[in-house]
Amino acid sequence: MSKLNKIFYGPAGTGKTRQAIEEAVRIVQNSNDKHELNFSEFDTLNYKSIMRSFKSVSSLPELDISHQPLIDDIHNLNKQVDKVVGHKGYKGYLEHLDNPKNTILKYRLYPLIETVTFHPSYSYQDFVEGISVETKEGTNDIQYQVKDGIFKKICERANNNPDYNYVLIIDEINRGDISSIFGELFTLLEDGKRINHNDDNNESLSINLPYSKDEKGNPRKLTVPNNLYIVATMNTVDKSIALIDVALRRRFDFVECMPQYELEEFKSCKDIDLAKLLESLNQRITILKNEHYQIGHSYFLNIDSLEKFEEIVRKNIIPLLQEYFYDDWQSICAVLNQSYKHQNKNFLFNIQDAKTNKVIFNDEFNELIEYQNKKIFTPKQFKQNDNFDKKSFVEAIQSIYKNI
Repeated sequence: MSKLNKIFYGPAGTGKTRQAIEEAVRIVQNSNDKHELNFSEFDTLNYKSIMRSFKSVSSLPELDISHQPLIDDIHNLNKQVDKVVGHKGYKGYLEHLDNPKNTILKYRLYPLIETVTFHPSYSYQDFVEGISVETKEGTNDIQYQVKDGIFKKICERANNNPDYNYVLIIDEINRGDISSIFGELFTLLEDGKRINHNDDNNESLSINLPYSKDEKGNPRKLTVPNNLYIVATMNTVDKSIALIDVALRRRFDFVECMPQYELEEFKSCKDIDLAKLLESLNQRITILKNEHYQIGHSYFLNIDSLEKFEEIVRKNIIPLLQEYFYDDWQSICAVLNQSYKHQNKNFLFNIQDAKTNKVIFNDEFNELIEYQNKKIFTPKQFKQNDNFDKKSFVEAIQSIYKNI
C-alpha cells in the first residue's frame, strides 16, 4: 500500500477531481484533518493562498515571499524575484552567483501543487524531459535545447525544499499511455525507492536522464523524493480498472468515487426528489450497462430552479445517455422509465413515426428492415420563450422514480 501515490477512480461526475484537489491541499498543509470544501470554495480553490517562506539555497537568507498561490503565476513570481535580486540588502549574498535569478528560481518553493492532464499524444518527453527545437531570435539558426517536463521540475523543487510537501495532480491518468509516459520512472515511484533526505540508509534509486548532461558529459540523475506526492484521477467509463497495468496498480492506492445520494444540496429542489431520481437512473444503468456508467451526483448540484434543472436534463443528462447507449432509444427509454412505443404528454420525449418506405424509398428497397416502423425521438421542450410548463416537467421527472 502506497502512502505517496493515490488514484481516485469512478464514473463521470462523482467528484474525483474535487477530491484530488482536497487531498492535495491537505498534503501541502501537512494536515491529517479532512478539509471539507463547500462548492463555492471549490470554484476558487486554485487561487487560494497559504503563508509560506521562500526556501533558498543554504548560502542565502530566507526570502519572505508570502501569499504565493498553490498553483502560481510564473510571470508574477519572476517579477518578485527581480525585486529580490535588485534589493541592496542581498547584494553581498548574490553577487558571487553567475545568474542569481535562475539560482533563486531553481530553489524556489512555489508552486507546491502542479497539475497535468494526460491525453493520447502525451509522452515521456513531455512529462520528464525532451528536446525542443527553437529558432534563434533575429536569425534563422536552429537551436536544440533540453526542455524540462513537469515531473522533472517538481522533483527538483521537492528535492531542494525537503521541509515542504509537494503534490503532482494527474487528471485523466488513464487517457494517456501510462507505461510509455512513466517509462523507467515506475521503479522510482515506490515508497521504498524514494530518496529520504532525513535518512542516509534508505534504499533510494535514481535514473539517468536521457538528454541532460553534467560538466563531464555524463548523464544527470533524477531522483524522486519522499516529500513528493502523486494524486491522480481516472474515469472508469474510458477504461475499466481491471485493464490498468499491474505495475501501476501495485504502486498506487485506489480510492473509489461513486455517486452520493445523501447530500444536503439535493434538498434545494422541493418538487423533485433528486436523490431518488439519481438512484433510480443508476440502478437501471447498472443493469443495462454496468456500474462504471452511472451518472455522478455533480450533475444534480446547485439547482436553484426547475427551469435550470430542465436545461440540465435536456443538455446534459439525455446527451450523456445517448452517448452511453449509442442512441439505442429503447434502452434510453427504459432508463427513464417511459414507454418506447406509446406517446404520453408527460414523457421527456416526443415520439413520431417515420414516413413509410413507399413515400421515400423505391420498391426495390422494401426488404430493408431498419427503416420500417422506425420511430423518431426528440427531447421535449418544456421551456419555450418565456413560458415554462412546470407541471408537465415535474410529472415527467417524477415518473422516472415513481415505481422505486
